[in-house]
Amino acid sequence: MRYRPSMTYEEAPACDRHDAGVSMQLRTMHSDVSRPDVVVGLFECPDCGHERWLPIKTSYGDSEAAVPAA
Repeated sequence: MRYRPSMTYEEAPACDRHDAGVSMQLRTMHSDVSRPDVVVGLFECPDCGHERWLPIKTSYGDSEAAVPAA
């Protein structure tokens, strides 16, 4: 499976522990053996260290940014 090179600032989730939009940073990506079509990312807030697991979009349908499955 191939992944997108990087996530843009706008795509990164905001930390819900701050009033202002503090963007979290992607630490790691994982797949689950029971759900191989889903990739989840562990995101961390650079200000407070809060972590969140969120699904990561790995395909873009018909767009030019589509990443073909291996």
